[in-house]
Amino acid sequence: MGNAYGVKSGYYGGYPHGYLKRIKALFPDKEKALHVFSGRVDQSAWPGDTVDLNPDMEPTYWDDAQSLEKVPLGNYDIVLADPPYSVEDSEHYAPSMVKRNKVMRALARVRSGTPIVWLDQVLPMYRKDDWRIVGVIGMVKSTNHRFRVVTIFEKL
Repeated sequence: MGNAYGVKSGYYGGYPHGYLKRIKALFPDKEKALHVFSGRVDQSAWPGDTVDLNPDMEPTYWDDAQSLEKVPLGNYDIVLADPPYSVEDSEHYAPSMVKRNKVMRALARVRSGTPIVWLDQVLPMYRKDDWRIVGVIGMVKSTNHRFRVVTIFEKL
């Protein structure tokens, strides 16, 4: 990812510098993005709607990613998710640690063929009759930073 250590949004846990631009290059045809666990997303890199539990982040949808009850998931042609990676990370946010399998279950309401781009240190549990993995990309920000994986799921 290079040596730009800062997060453009300035928000703890925000997408690494250049991440959205690189992911957007993989999906040039996707126009209606949903950012789950959005915090403060750099909308100039990839405009879209946002979901967050913290109303101070002014999300499009103030909702729990584990249910996504208020989000019309069928309206989106791609979903980007960057959950807290650990209990320690989750202490920087309003909710407790998220249950990844619940998020994947909630996301199963997207349309068939919709990609979910999941940035994490853990492969979330998912139902193989709902999803298939179409890509896995190792991501290193720089030395002495955590190794992360971009897992690309496709809704069956």
